[in-house]
Amino acid sequence: MGENMKKTVGNHLPVVFQSMFIIALGNFIDSAYAPLAPFIKNYYLLTATQVGLITSILFIGSSSVSLFTGFLVDKIGYRNAMKLSFGIMALGSTILFSSKGYAILLTGFYFIGFGYGILTPATNSQVMKEYYPEHLTRMGIKQAGVPMGAALAAIALPLIVIKIGIPDIFVVVIAMAAIMLVILPFRKSLNRDKFRIAKYLGEMFETAKDRYLLLIGFSALFMSWSQQSVMTYYVLYFRNIKFGTLIAESFLYSVLISAIFGRILWTRLGNRMFNQNHIKTFSLIMICAAAVIILLPHFSTDIFTAYIFSIFVGITAISWNGVFVSMTSEIAPPGKVGMYSGIGILLISSGTILGTPISGMIIDHFHSYDLMWMVMGITLLVVGILLFFISNRMKITARRLN
Repeated sequence: MGENMKKTVGNHLPVVFQSMFIIALGNFIDSAYAPLAPFIKNYYLLTATQVGLITSILFIGSSSVSLFTGFLVDKIGYRNAMKLSFGIMALGSTILFSSKGYAILLTGFYFIGFGYGILTPATNSQVMKEYYPEHLTRMGIKQAGVPMGAALAAIALPLIVIKIGIPDIFVVVIAMAAIMLVILPFRKSLNRDKFRIAKYLGEMFETAKDRYLLLIGFSALFMSWSQQSVMTYYVLYFRNIKFGTLIAESFLYSVLISAIFGRILWTRLGNRMFNQNHIKTFSLIMICAAAVIILLPHFSTDIFTAYIFSIFVGITAISWNGVFVSMTSEIAPPGKVGMYSGIGILLISSGTILGTPISGMIIDHFHSYDLMWMVMGITLLVVGILLFFISNRMKITARRLN
């Protein structure tokens, strides 16, 4: 029966929806910390900085594995890499369930981040292999699975945790990872080249010197900082201004639902407005996100405007990733999508690892979420404007550099 399920999923569901479904379930697990943040904060008696460190640990895990995604995805095959990803996330979730203190909690989230870090390069490789060069919109659809999974987590987990509490909620997460581990098919790798560490490190360092990849990654790390700060502090922010927990969670849900459409919107809009100049599209997203984040505190006290602005936050601050993964996949030579995606993830992870705790420190030290949003918005605005002017000289389209 299990084999029949695997064949049915593999044979009848188009690849773009396979990858969207897989990454949605993966991000459900990876993003569980966001809707659970208030409950984790209260259960473990954490400060805002410590909550931010959870986000950093997730991305330290993702960046750790990103050094080896070239091997894991390009060498053993993207299907086997997906299976491995869910196995590691199941392990991390089991550690969270058994955690009695903050250090063990961080260890569990590290393994979840490590496992999830394999999933994006694997699905990137799957989409590029199936659809290149007509891949851009499909990449946006695939990446829509990211906020889709996070939105599902935002709906389901708060309702469940109110009933069963922390840490029992992580049994649900363990079950999801274990189911995916079982139903994903194992494929014998066709790449029989012997792995040589010196050769692999040489290829990795050569990739890391790609000036287009460095420009894309350096710009995107600021968007990663803003996205994960929104995911980490959004519910806490609205609770701080006296909204109830479920209403605050619904604002986060509005962010994530709008991001599903935003990721598809930007990939299509960029084609029409800028003739596939993805760097210019990315700079526009950054400038729009900056404006929305700066204005957010001024439109948050009324429930109606808070919902409207949450939609704008989702369309801008959370919807950039589809364009980013398209750029990193397109500049990669054939057979190296996994490696380029991994280095790209390593670069943007630095923004989250350093930025999210900084956001928490601003909140703790100045007792102000508004100042945190302002600092973040101004930074995005400056980087976005600089990138827009740079984009006039650089154009990245479908593995063709002009």
